[in-house]
Amino acid sequence: LNSVQDFLAYSALQVNKMVLQMEAGDLNACLAEVCSFWALRFSKKEIAFYFFPAEQLPPTQFDYLKIQHVVANLLDNACKYTSPGGTVWLHVEPYLWERRVQAKEVTSERRRRPLSVPNAVKICVSDTGCGIEPEYQQEIFQEFMRILPKGSRSEGTGLGLTIARRIVVAHNGKIWVESSPG
Repeated sequence: LNSVQDFLAYSALQVNKMVLQMEAGDLNACLAEVCSFWALRFSKKEIAFYFFPAEQLPPTQFDYLKIQHVVANLLDNACKYTSPGGTVWLHVEPYLWERRVQAKEVTSERRRRPLSVPNAVKICVSDTGCGIEPEYQQEIFQEFMRILPKGSRSEGTGLGLTIARRIVVAHNGKIWVESSPG
């Protein structure tokens, strides 16, 4: 079912048929719903899972279901590549993204104004998995790319991070990886 959903989402993205349903909403509640689904899966694999919502996060403009899809894909990877006894964290926080520009903020004096108020939200999935070599950290967002540790076998299509990247970019966001082997 996950593979079929990934292929359907990927097909929609390929033909630019993705339409965002942007609404101001509670991002913490959106992510808590995803976490309630994933908690049992992590528990069955004997992986500790922690969700840290952002305190006093104002309503945020986002597509509820598509952000859930992104986070589900990230948690799926964390579950696949974290060994039993490991840990996965999902952390949400207001974030000051200096390069983010919203259309109504563009003025000739924009660069002279100091930014001190968060203008974005950062969602971070961390795990104690095997890590990713630096030379593969950009490639993992390409279609059908899968980096498997030696001697391991993993299910999946190699589309999860591609889909996640495209949804995040459609939200005018950015997705990246910070990792080291081991």
